[in-house]
Amino acid sequence: MSVTLRHPTTGDIKVLPEGWSWSCCIGSLFLGLPLFHRGLRVWGSAMVVFNIVAAIVALIPTERAERLDGGLTLIGIGLAVFFGFQANRMALDRYLDLGWLYAGQEPKRPGFGRL
Repeated sequence: MSVTLRHPTTGDIKVLPEGWSWSCCIGSLFLGLPLFHRGLRVWGSAMVVFNIVAAIVALIPTERAERLDGGLTLIGIGLAVFFGFQANRMALDRYLDLGWLYAGQEPKRPGFGRL
């Protein structure tokens, strides 16, 4: 399924997917690149930082670092599942907040439509 949005002033059309996102699920483990593609820069940046920290911890050869790396791996998998479920919804909400409308929805004009 997908959702079609229209920008009220420019008339540009965007088609956004709904539901599960395999690209965000798998891609969030690789620097969060699909999140940037959807315009979710804050989440993408958070995943870049998380992945860099996890990579640095994985290079440290101590037992404590190994335990931390295991925990970070579980957190990373949890975040990947979260983004798989929510990234498309967050991108849709972002566009709606930026003023995009559903394709069939007319912009509201003050003073019109009242008798």
